[in-house]
Amino acid sequence: MTNFFLGLIAGCIIAGVATITAARHPAVQLRLGLVPPAQAAIAPPPRIETPRCPAAPVAASVGKPEMLFSRSRLWSIAP
Repeated sequence: MTNFFLGLIAGCIIAGVATITAARHPAVQLRLGLVPPAQAAIAPPPRIETPRCPAAPVAASVGKPEMLFSRSRLWSIAP
């Protein structure tokens, strides 16, 4: 009995999602009469893609390879 109700609820959720997805399609909206034909023919304006956040500043590099492999540094190390 519990499996029946869980399956029923899952089926209703799937049917609801499928119905909402189909109703968002312009051709289905036109067939169902949700929008007038003149409004369905008008294409929506294109979206302007703008970055949501500014570019991250480049982190300052710490050190250089010359600091690690410098001959003067290697020779200045006491034994």
